[in-house]
Amino acid sequence: MQADARDDALTLPLTEKNELLSMGATVPGHPLISADDHAEVDKFLEAELSTLRLKRVYSLLFLASNRDNVSPLHHQVVKGRRICITERPELHLCWYYERVFVKPIPKCLLSHAFWARHLVDTRGREDGGDSLRAEAEGFLRTYARLICHESDLHLAKEHKLVPEMLTWERWCSFIHPFRFLRDKDVAERYHYGEIRLTRVNFWYSLRFGRSYFQANHNYATFFGRFGAPYIFVFGAVTVLLTALQTGLAVYPQWGIYNDLASRIVPFTMILTLVGLGLLPMLFMFFQFRELFLFIFVRRPLS
Repeated sequence: MQADARDDALTLPLTEKNELLSMGATVPGHPLISADDHAEVDKFLEAELSTLRLKRVYSLLFLASNRDNVSPLHHQVVKGRRICITERPELHLCWYYERVFVKPIPKCLLSHAFWARHLVDTRGREDGGDSLRAEAEGFLRTYARLICHESDLHLAKEHKLVPEMLTWERWCSFIHPFRFLRDKDVAERYHYGEIRLTRVNFWYSLRFGRSYFQANHNYATFFGRFGAPYIFVFGAVTVLLTALQTGLAVYPQWGIYNDLASRIVPFTMILTLVGLGLLPMLFMFFQFRELFLFIFVRRPLS
């Protein structure tokens, strides 16, 4: 059994025959990084592939995603989502309302020689993250599901997710081995597919006190999200008070309506005052937080 495990660890999913890009003296796509500088390459790969932040909330990901729910690119369009390029691996396949974030394939992952030199090790990293190989294999396994049809490949080229010169036949040969990777072979983040960013932000903020990723970069968009819930609560309370008023008018001596009115009316008044004060209080909180960060946290001018 141990010998089989060692054989699996040494067997790369990508063969030299199916590689899409050859490697020279530097990392493919990054001419300033020498392929012989292992420390620099590892640092580069960690920035390109690490999903450590999602691993920290792995036990909660079932609340924000389903296993193996990666829709092909053409179906993302059918769902009305806009494909947005991101170079941050922890945002890959996170979706936020009408946007889905997709990370382009790093060119180095298209080279068998690069895999053989830098992505053989299956041990976890010192910071608690999965091995870089598990990250790379999980990342490419998602692409085996994102690009299932030739139309998906055209969309990928249009959004610069894959090299322009790539043909459908060569893509099929390249990605085929990654399609059948097991969950134990990939990083824990890739046990799940598309992740709902709003839910990750909620659970991440409860656990760590900050959002996973701030998708809104202006106050108007942020506060605009409160409009629908406010209208719903206002409508529900209005219907409730109208029904209570009607009941009191028809049965003025019925004690149940009087008891309800004595409890609901003060509660409604308090709820209204809280609702009116919440948004201004949030706005002031954000302003004071920015002031605090400016004074105590952010680095001084160089």
